[in-house]
Amino acid sequence: MTAIDERRRALTKGERTRERLLRAAIDRFGSFGYRSTSVSQLSRDAGLTPAAAYAYFEDKETFWSAAIQADLDAVRLEVNNSVVHSERPIVDSVFALIDMLPRHALARRVMEEGSPHDLQMVLAHPLFAATTKGATKALIVRQAAGILPPNADPEQLALGIETVIFSFVLSVVRAGMMSSQERIGAVVATLQAAAGGQVTPDERRR
Repeated sequence: MTAIDERRRALTKGERTRERLLRAAIDRFGSFGYRSTSVSQLSRDAGLTPAAAYAYFEDKETFWSAAIQADLDAVRLEVNNSVVHSERPIVDSVFALIDMLPRHALARRVMEEGSPHDLQMVLAHPLFAATTKGATKALIVRQAAGILPPNADPEQLALGIETVIFSFVLSVVRAGMMSSQERIGAVVATLQAAAGGQVTPDERRR
């Protein structure tokens, strides 16, 4: 039995029903988008009545927000697992994210077609927001080791790195920039320069 199977068995009936509704919402919103999806369709996909669905989600907008959050949670877990032993976690997490988006139709659709409000929700998700916190800690360590200039502001640099990553991912998804290796290389070089350069041998040993 897998960890996922064990978790599902531990859920209450109500929690399992909510998960079923969320799975249906992720699949249908990902395939057809917000406007072409109704709560009746979501309920039917989950094997429930609309009245039963409304016991878990107030309206279609609530369904939409919860489904996006859940799909982004799944993306973040996959990205984190893929870079756990990486020597350049920030850069590698960007490429992992781009590689994984095609397997997460809703997350990709939001990045491609989302409204400003949708994109702000994505930016606030730990998939991106946690990057700022992690980068800040790493930059503080680098500054203490003399790798980063003493007058640099780690928090400001980390926020800038997050903004560049988010903008880069949007460009790749919306403009098909993945084929432009020169631009990608330039973005990677920018991120590395902002962080004080490539990982040093001492950092690798630590």
